[in-house]
Amino acid sequence: MNIIEKALQGNKFFTKKDLFLVEKLASFLFSKKYKKKELLLREGEINDRMFYVQKGLLRVYFISEDGKEINTWFVKEGEFVYACHSFHYQIPSEEYIEAMEDSVIMSIKKETWLMLLRNNHKLALFTVHELMANIAEFATQASVLRLMTGEKKYEYLKTHKSDIIDRISQKHLASYLGVDTTYLSKIINNYKNNEENRDIQKAI
Repeated sequence: MNIIEKALQGNKFFTKKDLFLVEKLASFLFSKKYKKKELLLREGEINDRMFYVQKGLLRVYFISEDGKEINTWFVKEGEFVYACHSFHYQIPSEEYIEAMEDSVIMSIKKETWLMLLRNNHKLALFTVHELMANIAEFATQASVLRLMTGEKKYEYLKTHKSDIIDRISQKHLASYLGVDTTYLSKIINNYKNNEENRDIQKAI
């Protein structure tokens, strides 16, 4: 979904009458293609841009003290992403943002974004809505997943994020869930068996 369609979606803040304005605002964004595994942000860099995924899939991760990559977030088409602390405080990032697929990413520099917000209240409302939705979703996942077993975590994601699970490898999923790939394979097989049993029960 391109950024113009996203802004006009649902007529919440912008309507079709605002098309010219939305197109003008969108002209401030920079579009770039990223290859799979290409980094948008590295640890130690200052995240001075907000990113919007027009096409593709990204992951946010950090490297633990023992050198393991720990996935913390996946971002698909129609969603915004940035390294929160680095973007807000303009300090070096502790996270990486990487393309998991060939992707088309829109971005806007923080100072440009703030200038636009100061001059257009509709854009400000739209941005606040999108960022709060992202924060709420992340908070829900963080609190729920922290208290769940590996099996329950996988079931939760299959129910709420199946579109992303189907696009990532077991390695990246295992990192996100905090389990090893061998145990994840068992979880997936058990889930499939339980699904088959439920289907059989429904058919009886």
